[in-house]
Amino acid sequence: MSFIQDLNGVVEKLRVISNMGYIPTHRANDTGIGKTLEDLLEIPENNFRIPDIGVIELKAKRIDSNSMLTLATKSPEPKGINRVLFDRYKYLDDKGHYNLHSTCYGSRYNPQSFKVELDDNKLILKNKCDIECYWPLTMLLDDVLTSKSDKTLLVFAETSGERKTINEGFHFIEAYLLSDLNKEKFQNAIEQDMLKVDIRIGVYRSGRNAGRYHDHGTGFRMNKRHFLQLFDNYEQVL
Repeated sequence: MSFIQDLNGVVEKLRVISNMGYIPTHRANDTGIGKTLEDLLEIPENNFRIPDIGVIELKAKRIDSNSMLTLATKSPEPKGINRVLFDRYKYLDDKGHYNLHSTCYGSRYNPQSFKVELDDNKLILKNKCDIECYWPLTMLLDDVLTSKSDKTLLVFAETSGERKTINEGFHFIEAYLLSDLNKEKFQNAIEQDMLKVDIRIGVYRSGRNAGRYHDHGTGFRMNKRHFLQLFDNYEQVL
């Protein structure tokens, strides 16, 4: 059956999918949520066209029970800089393992002396050792939203089971049609600590790699309500 190329048809299909409850992932790892939704909607690619609306990018995001969502998981540039940060700022936890777990804000330096700041083209991790560390803004926006279209159909799902494994399940519960991301609002979200950057680096605790460096990925997290307000136009359709 071909994909229904009108917004009402998409929304009706999403309602059917939502009523199915938790659906086993169609793929392990971070991309499982998007792959599962595309298969259920029978969309062969990650964007589609609806008459009178134009090309729309489809995005699906996991949402926690406290309405927090991970916008992206991206290592900073230049390549390998997380290892430099780890070697400089690591500490021993209460079990004697080295870690660097640090939540960074835009309004102030945190206890590890980190702070994030947005300039014209990149999000910079400020630190008192002046180690160069940043994320190109295009890298974040490509994952948070899209560079392919100015409109996004964003679908939120609650999850069950172990995340990013073949045992994960998704319950698609809400959908929004978004357009016109406002960069000033994005900067304001950083400055007012609505966007949090979580550095998560440590060592393997057991197994053949025990004690070796392990980068869990730098996460960008935000409350769902604040995220929607980054757009000049958004409409809940499910």
